[in-house]
Amino acid sequence: MLLVYIMMKVHYLIGLVIMAWIYMVISSFVWFRSIEPIKPNIGLNKKLGLKFKLPVKHDISTSGTFGELRPNHFHAGLDIKSATGRSGEPVMAAAKGFVSRIKVSAYGYGNALYITHPNGHMTVYGHLDRYMPRIQEYVMKEHYRLQKFELDLHPTPNQFPVEASQIVAYLGNTGSSTGPHLHFEVRDASSEKALNPLDYGIDMKDEIAPKLYSIKLYNQSSGNSVPIFSVPVNESEDKKYSLGNDTVMVSTDVAGIAMRAYDLSNKSQLGVYGIRLYADDVLMYSFDMDELSFDEMRYSNAHRDYQEQSLSRQIYHRLFKLPGNKLPIYKDAVNDGWIYLERNTLKRIRIEVYDHAGNTSTLNFKLMQVDGMPSLLTPGSRFVSRDQRYQMEQDNLRLEIPADRLYEDIYLKYNTSAGDGTYSPIYQIHESSTPLHKSINLSIKPNELPDRLKRKAIIAHIGNRSITSYGGKWVNGRLETSVNTFGRFAVMVDTTSPTIKPIKFKPRHHVSALKYKIYDNFGTDGAADELKYNAWIDDRWVLMEYDAKSDMITHHLDGHTPKGKHTIKVQVTDDRGNSRIFAQSFIR
Repeated sequence: MLLVYIMMKVHYLIGLVIMAWIYMVISSFVWFRSIEPIKPNIGLNKKLGLKFKLPVKHDISTSGTFGELRPNHFHAGLDIKSATGRSGEPVMAAAKGFVSRIKVSAYGYGNALYITHPNGHMTVYGHLDRYMPRIQEYVMKEHYRLQKFELDLHPTPNQFPVEASQIVAYLGNTGSSTGPHLHFEVRDASSEKALNPLDYGIDMKDEIAPKLYSIKLYNQSSGNSVPIFSVPVNESEDKKYSLGNDTVMVSTDVAGIAMRAYDLSNKSQLGVYGIRLYADDVLMYSFDMDELSFDEMRYSNAHRDYQEQSLSRQIYHRLFKLPGNKLPIYKDAVNDGWIYLERNTLKRIRIEVYDHAGNTSTLNFKLMQVDGMPSLLTPGSRFVSRDQRYQMEQDNLRLEIPADRLYEDIYLKYNTSAGDGTYSPIYQIHESSTPLHKSINLSIKPNELPDRLKRKAIIAHIGNRSITSYGGKWVNGRLETSVNTFGRFAVMVDTTSPTIKPIKFKPRHHVSALKYKIYDNFGTDGAADELKYNAWIDDRWVLMEYDAKSDMITHHLDGHTPKGKHTIKVQVTDDRGNSRIFAQSFIR
């Protein structure tokens, strides 16, 4: 009897386990019903075989591709054009999930929405004009509760659940946007790595192969890349590419190549998906833009020829790896892409440039070493190793370059000159066309700076057309700060209050919005704070929405302000505490 009892208990427990498993399977099916199986070879997620729905109601056309080279970073998503060229088109959830983050900023993605999905992914929607009504109401309450424009909110999972294709926001032009569009991202929810949306079912018609423009050759000198020359690429009527001369001759035994090419879409020049470099049919170097870590975005300055882009605005993809480039996107690299040559021996080169749809453009040519003096790294007395800390103290300047700030070794260029309106010499610290991966440290002892001006002192970067404040703090009689660029620096003082200008304001006319242009005499970067601004109507705080690209703050009159005559006061303060107040009456 005991044995029978035990067997009954075992069967009972097994039954419970089976029922629980069946429940989990059914629940998962219901939860994932908005994530559909994907068609073969279209946006395939190789791990999950899943796809997302389009976040807009129309077939998409892009003005920006995943992995496209942008200033100091790779583009982390797709820029989907507005079908009408205007703001206001509906933006829809790409799959079922919940709103996990809401960000409001004058920079970057502007008004942005983050949706977490049950498949372990997150989708991001940037540059939004506004959110769906429930979220917009919540955001507005938070603006007034916190009394600030910039927000970074994290709702609970059950606060704003969404279904696939549900309207969650409206396309716009907020943040660092140059026209109405939707910035759309797919991320891994746990690591927040950016993933190429075209790998996850976002389908886009593309039958045009990338266009090739030119190649650039480099010599390897002491482990560094030294530019030799560039060669234009010719395109025939049948879309085949070649060089003017089939054989390129270089006076070096180790050569590197870079390619200037773009993907094409509706006459727009977009970033390419991948490039492969072959030498004598051996794959030497390749990359595909499938996933990127935000921690590694600044390595884009090692991927591109940063100096060339700084000087000519032309973007070249290096097809060799710099010593300090730690990007993991390169595959099957032989000699880090460097090509070893033998005198008077031809090396057959093939470069394939392709988009995500597989459209490919190919360039074939030959490379040969000839007699001659190779281009060398210009020597100097101040050698800076990319992987070692460097310190220098001279002319009341202290400079510290920590390890791993550079992608290659350099001979540091340095000189001083007299400054006009400065409280130190102008220090020329190398060249701004050499990129820095992270900030370096400057400390300057100023000349004859009155005590009354010490709190107004800044370390300024003096560019060709503008001056940028990097702020600074006093340590033992020296002004210290961190900077993220080489160039010309000096100590200056900022005693000028910001400017506030009303836009299209007529005191005796009824108004529905109040707009002001605000700006300062210096730009800001590094440790220097952006302008701070606040506004009050009849002594009650009101929201001013800031558009940094136009230097505009706007208050839309709403239920917080009744009809009638009122007074608005706007205050703007800069990094050194200089403040300006502007007040005026208006009629609503």
